[in-house]
Amino acid sequence: MKFLENLKAVVALLGLGPQFAAGELSPEEQASLIKAYEDSTKGSFKDDLEAWQKEQKEAADNQAMAEAFKELASVLNVETPEGADVASIVSSIKASIDEMKNTINNLGGQAQPEQPAATVSAVIRISGPHTATHAFGVQHPMFAAEKRWNKIAMTRQIPSASTEKEEAAFKEAFADYAESLAQRYAQLASSGMLEQVKAGTMDYDLIKDEEIGTRYFVRRQDALIARIASFPSLAAIFPMRSNIQDGDVLTNVLFEELSQAYQEGKVSKGHIKFVPEKAQVHDVMFKYLFKSLKWIETSYLGYLNTNGSDPVKWTMIEWLVLEIAKKLSAERIERQVLGHRVEPVEGKKMPANFGATGIVHRLFSYFDEHKVLPFRDASLATYTADNMGDVLSAFMDQLSEVVKNPAEYTVYVNAKHMPWYKAWYKENYGQLANFSGVEFTVPNHENPIKFVPAMGNIPFIFASIPGNIQPLENVPGEAYKVGFQRDLESVWAFSYWKDGAGSTFSGVPHKTLAELEAADYADQIIFMNWPAVDLAAGATTANAKDGIIFRTGANTGATTLTDIANAREGVIYRIEIGTAANATKIAKSGKFSEISAAWSPTAAGEYIKLYYDAETQKFHDVARG
Repeated sequence: MKFLENLKAVVALLGLGPQFAAGELSPEEQASLIKAYEDSTKGSFKDDLEAWQKEQKEAADNQAMAEAFKELASVLNVETPEGADVASIVSSIKASIDEMKNTINNLGGQAQPEQPAATVSAVIRISGPHTATHAFGVQHPMFAAEKRWNKIAMTRQIPSASTEKEEAAFKEAFADYAESLAQRYAQLASSGMLEQVKAGTMDYDLIKDEEIGTRYFVRRQDALIARIASFPSLAAIFPMRSNIQDGDVLTNVLFEELSQAYQEGKVSKGHIKFVPEKAQVHDVMFKYLFKSLKWIETSYLGYLNTNGSDPVKWTMIEWLVLEIAKKLSAERIERQVLGHRVEPVEGKKMPANFGATGIVHRLFSYFDEHKVLPFRDASLATYTADNMGDVLSAFMDQLSEVVKNPAEYTVYVNAKHMPWYKAWYKENYGQLANFSGVEFTVPNHENPIKFVPAMGNIPFIFASIPGNIQPLENVPGEAYKVGFQRDLESVWAFSYWKDGAGSTFSGVPHKTLAELEAADYADQIIFMNWPAVDLAAGATTANAKDGIIFRTGANTGATTLTDIANAREGVIYRIEIGTAANATKIAKSGKFSEISAAWSPTAAGEYIKLYYDAETQKFHDVARG
């Protein structure tokens, strides 16, 4: 039996010569090799191996047989310790083959079901073995073997120093791919098919069989989109609203009571209010200066050598898009929650959170606009691990008193404090808890609790009807439309998109705070606590570790704030006046020398919002009211 000859012939057919010779076949390539062997010989790889083993036993002594098995072991990437006997080598080889057969069976379980011969179409896998002409077996120009980035993927080596022509080709191909990926992402999002892609149930039958390369290409793009869409996001908590180009108006309709007892005639009842809510997004960008294309290639090579368990291997272009998207997605969550738009200082790098206003500060702004009155009770302003459930229950008690439909509301809390809630729940319910474990509903109420990430340490509680509060964007996937530009030896990467947050309706606007308070929570569907930290009378400093909103005390004499200790970059701090008499002031000096003007409030409720620049160790003001 010509077992080794047949095996090597299949290796040549698959274009796996370099990996075969170097003993660097990946698990996927090994599985493909076994399948191709069985397809070409119409036999069983394992049976042929055992028959070959028998022949070797009869044809040579133990030493010669051991050398032959070592050769086979090296082909299959099976380690053989020095001095290992034939039995142990064969045992290792068989174990490796069984593992690869399991891989084949698993892959087979993902194949398309059998269909009548007249309607059978080619089975498309996301990633196959490299061929002599194309990386990953994808017959598409982007995967052509002569392209430098595909040579690296196929050989796992950097061929030589890149030429200007190769660098220009890479940047052009990257830009084209990033643009098509962004378009595909937007298409899937707008057509409602993104969930099908994520679930692996997308129907690709409309792509004709003769366009097999395009089908592979689209499937790989969708696989990459599915990976990006699987990154942590706010989607399960707040629905994203798209197609907001700059500022838009979200109109909600409020009906007064309509129904009544029947009677004849034109007896009309009720009133309709059309209440506009402004939805605003801001321009956000990323710009990064890569040291060189060689640096990118070396990083990609490291990925190939350390991520062998990843079922899909990416080209250098796909990998770079994925890595950029991973970082941008993490930053976007923080901005969508705790972001606050701060106009950039020309030529200065600004924190990611300052690109656009997120949910927390948008809710705070509804109070400043006299639309939403918070529950400003001191008992609801904060909580600890010992009383978190009690505070949430008290919050819902108060909400239930001012709305007719309290059961429709969802309560949102800082995800960082979920362990506190679990500890409180177990401490208070103990053996009385049912077998489902901790229930994430407001104690003594049926309202669900949603835990919101990236809220820092603030004990912020807010509630609304599900779907009302929304992150905003313009074009879905626009952030991943990455461009490249060369600057001497370095390479710039960049993209632009829009971010924001808002609600379809917050509350009816009032002219003054007094009017808002007089309305007594009427005509608002957002409710929140006011997580203000009360400063002691005469306090001249605040501690950022305590929170982001500070309310001054009843000063007995002139008081000037000189510092917010432990302030961090990317965070907006709010100082508000609690008592008008001897109201705390901020002089334009010291750490506050960069604010636009001295702050000299005269009435309770006045505020100033500030951010900290760690480089200069100075505070800057963002807004006053």
